[in-house]
This record gives sequence, structure tokens and C-alpha cells, in this order.
Amino acid sequence: MKAIPCGYGLNECPPVNETIPLSIQQIVVLVFNVLPVPLLIGAGVGLGSAEITILVAGCLFVTGVATIIQTIGFGPVGARLPIPLENSFVFVAPGITLGMTYGLDSFTGACLVGSVVTCVLWTVFHKQLSILFKPYIAGAVVMSLGLSLCSGGIGYCAGGVGSEDYGDPINLMLAAGTILIMLTLNHYGRKNFLSKASPLIAIAAMSALAAVFGKLDLSSIAQESWIRAPRLLHFGIKFEFGPVLTICVLSFIALVELMGDQSSAAMLAEDRLPTSEETKGGVLAQGISSVISSLFNMCPTISGSANIGLCGLSGVTSRYVTAFAGVVVGLCGLCPKLCAVFASVPSAVLGGVALSAFGTILVSGMNVIKSDKLTPRITTIVGVSLAVGIGFSVAADALSAFPFWVSTLMSGVPGTAITAIVLSLILRETDDENIKKEEVE
Repeated sequence: MKAIPCGYGLNECPPVNETIPLSIQQIVVLVFNVLPVPLLIGAGVGLGSAEITILVAGCLFVTGVATIIQTIGFGPVGARLPIPLENSFVFVAPGITLGMTYGLDSFTGACLVGSVVTCVLWTVFHKQLSILFKPYIAGAVVMSLGLSLCSGGIGYCAGGVGSEDYGDPINLMLAAGTILIMLTLNHYGRKNFLSKASPLIAIAAMSALAAVFGKLDLSSIAQESWIRAPRLLHFGIKFEFGPVLTICVLSFIALVELMGDQSSAAMLAEDRLPTSEETKGGVLAQGISSVISSLFNMCPTISGSANIGLCGLSGVTSRYVTAFAGVVVGLCGLCPKLCAVFASVPSAVLGGVALSAFGTILVSGMNVIKSDKLTPRITTIVGVSLAVGIGFSVAADALSAFPFWVSTLMSGVPGTAITAIVLSLILRETDDENIKKEEVE
């Protein structure tokens, strides 16, 4: 009997009876990753539950549409890699600050302008920018992202930061059980469906166990309506220089994260770096979907790193599975009751899946960096940029004397990206390094 492959490749479309369950685990992670963005922004600017619901609906609808554009592709638009697009956490803190200071209409206008400017600049100067964004820079950004996300993953494992039962040993037990089930199925079920669906099986099993301990709340499902259409420009639109400049800078920095995730996805799917067509198409998809997102009252989009890590964890890198997940998430934006089903999964259980996926992202970033010849110059650039980005992310109060945008640009992924690009321009390659690279090639 012919052995069933461990996973499905980039352009392989699984049968329907496997596509549905394989996409469900992508859907759960995608929904949980994207939901906090509108919730945090809405609560931060003091919106009521009805208006926060409008933000959530627009967020899920845009995430679904953007993921389909990115994975399936339309003409030159779309990377055609297993990369979902979602609203970015990078814009949460600026969104709250700008929304409270200038109003959500100004934040919407800034997101629209930033998305258009980024898309136009990349279309005109994509060759020059592609040369600037070396693989080791993209790899450093992915590593920074993985390291930054790990703390969030631990927070989920503990029950969700701010929850009443945060740090409850039962939460940590549920998270550990989720990880153990996934690792066991991956190790002993490499040649069958159990390995590919290990995150979904772990989520179902540990959610059932969570119900025994009274940590599974399904009440929100009955309270939600069946259909709710997302609203265009609900808060209006206004253009002011300060917010526009802030979002433009952050949108451009987000490109480096996208390019890093594209490298990670291509490496996981086919053990290679993305082609120039994939890179250009991916950036165009992000720019266009960010414009759509702005019109539906939300911030620009960015690649879903946790879902890319999930691809590596399950061995399923089919872009069609990710596209189907995008279809369902888009429908969640129209059907709040369906969305509530995914939202009912306990945070601790999701934390087990997220932590494993974030670890995969971290290792993937290392592999992208290793694709370059590790000269002393590259080692210095990667090391210093990671130290700056992660250092300021851990000690954010070190920049408390500066405006909020300084802290935003120097912490985490933006700080790593900016430092790596600046050092790459300052520390030019020596003739000896160029000769060694040519010999290696």
C-alpha cells in the first residue's frame, strides 16, 4: 500500500474531506490572532460594545478577503504562498493614541494614505527595495517576531493577560496537554492524517477537558445574531499630517515583516527563498488589502505569522487550505454566531498551539539567516538589530521620555528592521566578503 504523505505541498489541493478539518485549525488560530486587534483599539478609545462589534465584523471580513487575494492571486497581485493577511498588532498602540488624540476618522484617513503610499512606492521602486531587504534582514525580522510573540504565547497559556484566572495551574496544564498531544501525534503519526490535523485534535480534546474544569464558556454563541454586514467608513474619514506620517512609516516597516514571512513560508513549503514575482505580488496584495481594510474602519494588514508557523508544525503548506480558511473567516465577519464558536476556545488551549507555532517561526527565521553566508559583518548586523528590537520591547519604559512613536518604531519588529537596514547601509561589504560569496555561489 502506498504511504500517505506527511503533508500537502504548496500547490497541492487536498480532498474536501481533509481540506475542511485541516483548514479549521488554521481558522481557529487566525480568528484568535486577529480578534484582539479591534477589541483592543475599540476598548482603548472608549467605544461601546455595539461599535466594537462593527470593528470586529470589518476586521474578520477584511482578513478573509485579503487572505484569498494573497493565496490564490489575481494577475500580478498575490504571492500565491500559504500566507494569510490579517490586521496587524503593530498598529494597535498607535491606533489607540491617534484615535484618542485626533479621532478615529483621522486614524482611518491615515491608514488609507499609508496603505496607498506604501503600495505606490513599492510598485515604483520594488527593484531597489528588494536589493535593500537582504535575506539576513528578513530573517532577523522573523526571529524578532518569533521572540516577541513567545511572551504573548505564554500569556495565552496562563489564561490570557488580564483574565481573572491568569496563572491558574489548570490553565498551564491545559496548555501543556495541548502541546503534548500535538508533539505525540507529529512524532508517531508522520505518515497519516493524525499528524497533519494534530493542532485541531489537540484543540478539540483539551477544550473538552477544559469544560470539565468549568473553563469552556459557550454562552456567547446564543447571544450573537446570525447575519451582520460590515459597514464602510462608519466613523468617517479625515486627513491630518501627524497621523498620516506615523502610519506611513509603520506601513513601510511592515513590509519588512511581510518579506520575512514570505521567506519563511517559501522555506517551509519548498525549502527555498521566494521569487521576485512572489515578493512583488505579496506586497501588492498587502497594499491593496490594507486599502480595503481602511475603508472598513480597520488598520493596515500584515502576514499572519502564527498561521505560517502552524504550516510548519502540521506539515501542510498547501495555499488552498489557507485560502479556504480565508473564506470561512470572511464569512465570520458576516455571521457573528459562527465567529463566536471559534472565540469560545479557551485561551490556555490556544496558547499551547500558539507557543508551538511561534517556536517554529523562530527557527524558520534562523534558517532564512543561514541561507546567507554568515560573515562577521552579517553576524554583527543581525546580532545588534535583534538586541535593539527585543531589548526595547522588553524594557519599553526606557523610551518613556520620548514621544510614543519613537517607542513604537524602536521596539520589536520595527526596531529590528530599522536597525538592520541602517547598519546594512553603513557597514558596506568588503572585497574579501564579496569574493568569498562568489566562491560559495
